[in-house]
Amino acid sequence: MRGALLIAKKDFLELSKDRKTMFLAFVLPFLLYPAIFGMMAKMGQRDADQNRNKASRVYVSDPSGALAGLLKADPKHFELMPKPAGDLKQAILDQKLELGVEVDPHAAEALQKQETFTVTATQDESEHASELALKRFKEVLKPQEKAWVQSRLQVLNASVQLAEPVKVEVKNAADTALEVGKLLGQILPYALMAMMFGGSMQHGIYATAGEKERHTLLGLMATRLPRNQIILGKLIYIFSMGVIAALLNLLSLALSAPFMAGGGSGASSALNTVAAIANPMTLGLTFLIMVPLGLFFANFILLMGVQAKNTIEAGSAIMPGFFLVIFLGVFMMAPGVDKLPFLSYVPVVNVCLALRKLFSQQSNWLEYWMAFITTVGLGGLMTLLSTRLLNREKALFNA
Repeated sequence: MRGALLIAKKDFLELSKDRKTMFLAFVLPFLLYPAIFGMMAKMGQRDADQNRNKASRVYVSDPSGALAGLLKADPKHFELMPKPAGDLKQAILDQKLELGVEVDPHAAEALQKQETFTVTATQDESEHASELALKRFKEVLKPQEKAWVQSRLQVLNASVQLAEPVKVEVKNAADTALEVGKLLGQILPYALMAMMFGGSMQHGIYATAGEKERHTLLGLMATRLPRNQIILGKLIYIFSMGVIAALLNLLSLALSAPFMAGGGSGASSALNTVAAIANPMTLGLTFLIMVPLGLFFANFILLMGVQAKNTIEAGSAIMPGFFLVIFLGVFMMAPGVDKLPFLSYVPVVNVCLALRKLFSQQSNWLEYWMAFITTVGLGGLMTLLSTRLLNREKALFNA
């Protein structure tokens, strides 16, 4: 084992000579989450403040004057705009308006006859400002509708409760922590697997096929170190780089909690929840189960990299594995996937499932340890397979 550690030490020393790679491998992941979440919190708060303090620009076509007065009476929330030149929809898409309101020309007459009239509201659902304008319009219209209904009931000498035979009170069983946790549980396993595999892949290619291109592999073979020690040394280095990538991302997520918790209300409340979910126990269990998964990734990268003739061929051989990791991550985001019981026995997929439930605060410890034991067994089996295959002369000197 001492020889394997010497080989791993050699590769780490070579890495330390490249400052650019050192920054990308160790510093950048550490700064990633605080920068992203800090920027998200500031931009979200800024956007919310701007929309809150800005009146929605609305064009109202109301020939009978049934509703225009409501909007004019609320200049804080509505700025009535003249009719735009050309198409109303295009004016909204061009962000000249946030909302277009077209009232039935016979609305006033319909009110007198106690009949229903139509109001058409045109918005851009892809824009938050337009959604806010529609929300404000509905809020200002709601009390007026209630007043009209009560007026009609009074004319009929009927109770005002006649228009509301039942009142439904909705209680959300899932708090904000659960909702945000489920979202985080969908995204985080995919991100961690991709970053772990990506970190291992880059350094694995350099330490395997790169050795052949630099003609330094023959020098290692000329030493007294057993061949399996050299292979294990490479494996330790590749595995360590993947685990370090995962650890740095988890630490970065933990350190970004103050950024996520900062700010006011609205969007920051969800970020406060993320800060509460990203606790030491959750992050620790996440790291624990990612370690054997990193060993499996490292073995695959080592196996493909050593047998490749050069770095280009190694990249081509390893890249399908990276695409598979991305595919599995996206697949685990699909709704209803966590309800398929057989996935708890599928390697790699069960890791995503365990992490998804862990962050959703719906942990199933049997499934978690099943995924952990399965992944440990898979990593050990892959280690045995790669060391045996790569101990052959043909695999090491394929050129």
